[in-house]
Amino acid sequence: MRRLPAVVLGAAAALGLALTLAPAQAHGGHRPAPPPAPTSLAEGLLTPLSLAVAQDGTTYVTQNFAGTLSRVSRRGGAPREIYSSGGPEVGGVSVSGRTVYFAETGFSMDPEVPSGFTGIKAIDARGNVRVVADTGTYEERNNPDGDVEYGARDISDECLAQVPTGPEYPPMIYTGDINPHPYATLPGPRGTVYVADAGANSIQRIDRRGRVTTLAILPPVPATITAENAEQFGLPDCIVGLTYWGDPVPTDLEWGPDGWIYLTLLPGGLEAPGTAAVYKVHPGSGRFKKVSAGFSAATNLALTPKGDIYVTELYAGRIALLKRGARTITTFAEANLPAAVEVGPRGLYATTSALVGAPQGPEPPSDPPGGMLVKYPLPWGYGHNHR
Repeated sequence: MRRLPAVVLGAAAALGLALTLAPAQAHGGHRPAPPPAPTSLAEGLLTPLSLAVAQDGTTYVTQNFAGTLSRVSRRGGAPREIYSSGGPEVGGVSVSGRTVYFAETGFSMDPEVPSGFTGIKAIDARGNVRVVADTGTYEERNNPDGDVEYGARDISDECLAQVPTGPEYPPMIYTGDINPHPYATLPGPRGTVYVADAGANSIQRIDRRGRVTTLAILPPVPATITAENAEQFGLPDCIVGLTYWGDPVPTDLEWGPDGWIYLTLLPGGLEAPGTAAVYKVHPGSGRFKKVSAGFSAATNLALTPKGDIYVTELYAGRIALLKRGARTITTFAEANLPAAVEVGPRGLYATTSALVGAPQGPEPPSDPPGGMLVKYPLPWGYGHNHR
């Protein structure tokens, strides 16, 4: 994966290569009555991009850029740090019984900077940490999407010669490169753990012995290059109208009531509003189906036992709702920079203002960390959907 949205890369609070996203009101659909006001459980978090809720209501939240994993009491309050990487990004938290799984990414895209461990770890109730699998080494050895072509596949040689190159420009033609970035974990039966790797563009399966295999590579995400895109990036007019096939970037995994794994997927490269989607993948065969398109910057999802789907649209400023069987995406709640969402035993948990106080470059951030963990009430019976 050459180009990830900034939130997935662990960069600043703006999508370096994305289009300006429309506000939540621009998505259309019939908006339901506003939900009850959320209850604040924790504040002052630095990039809380992932969360998990245990059966008793205890919440686990990652502060990705700080490289920490914390626990928050079901009544809320100051987070208690239970793990620190000492630097590398920590994210992708999930919980199964008394075991908490999380992802750590020490992979460096700079050839002059040595890479650290990249993969999945687990921590038990006593604080003992173990390595579940080294998914970084798996990606480096296999690169499952290495033969997949992304970008403007139909661009002519003449047009391609006019396109400027450099880190500030989206690449026009490229194939999947080596870039492990585990971004979500999902415990499964018999000690299996599933992983959404946002850099490797794949869903991985880890068996109880720690063996990693590729379950699925999702299809590239198409977007039409507009005149606004060309002007924004200083690209030649000859690219206007071409289809740009972006990397399929999975950002979260959840079990559905039908036994399939549901995931949020957004495109690398040019991310136009409405090009993110929800897919579902069979946990055994890897066969996948599109559930719904039309989301923007979809970074996380949660499912109720009846099959309603909540999706955080980070830059659209809302938690979206797709009711089971519905075709129209509605707004569950408007929120500032919502990053993660989870259905728990006592409501819908979410992290908001997730990039407030995040570094935006080499200079120190001007604002203190402003991420929040909140909880929305849900109707009775909308409890956990974990296996």
